[in-house]
Amino acid sequence: MTSLMTSLSQMNLRMLGSAVVAASLAFGAVSHAQTPAAPSSAQIQELLDKQAITELIYTYPRGLDRMDKDILLSIGHPDAKMKFGKTDFPSWAAYVDWLIKAHNDMVGNNHRITNILVKVNGDKAVSECTGTATLLVPKEGDPSLYEERWMHSRYLDTWSRRDGKWGLDDRKTVIDYRRISYVAAEEVKKNYQIGARTGRDDPSYKLFGGK
Repeated sequence: MTSLMTSLSQMNLRMLGSAVVAASLAFGAVSHAQTPAAPSSAQIQELLDKQAITELIYTYPRGLDRMDKDILLSIGHPDAKMKFGKTDFPSWAAYVDWLIKAHNDMVGNNHRITNILVKVNGDKAVSECTGTATLLVPKEGDPSLYEERWMHSRYLDTWSRRDGKWGLDDRKTVIDYRRISYVAAEEVKKNYQIGARTGRDDPSYKLFGGK
């Protein structure tokens, strides 16, 4: 009887050991299958390119709200084309000059960029983003009123990398929504708080090391 019990115990131990080994192998196989492969150098470069373009897109509202021509010029290649509404601009500089002049006449302006999508193909890329703007403009011919404008647009952009630097080649603006309300000048004076245009004295320049 003792020999039989010993044999059964040894058999149970062997079966238990086999089960443990099988479970370990199965767990290792599952763990290995669930471990994602390391990104390739091409995938990392694509992410870097997308980030570079995204930062240029975000630079646009910053340069515009600071009325900083140099910042705006840094976004596009010199020969970049721009279409805004029905107006075509032959170069990026021509568009920037028009932007600065148009916003000089405004009392207040604020721009935001959202919903950025970027697709990269080597040294070329395309992107779409949504731009929103809140603008306060004196009503032409009537000093007692202001136009408060809400603009919702999309920018359809093409980009290229030249000499290692990404820049805008072409931008088309699609206007999705626009609303204008008229506000009495007295109401603006009484209830509106509008930040001063401080140019390069804006605290963000110090934050970014003078840039």
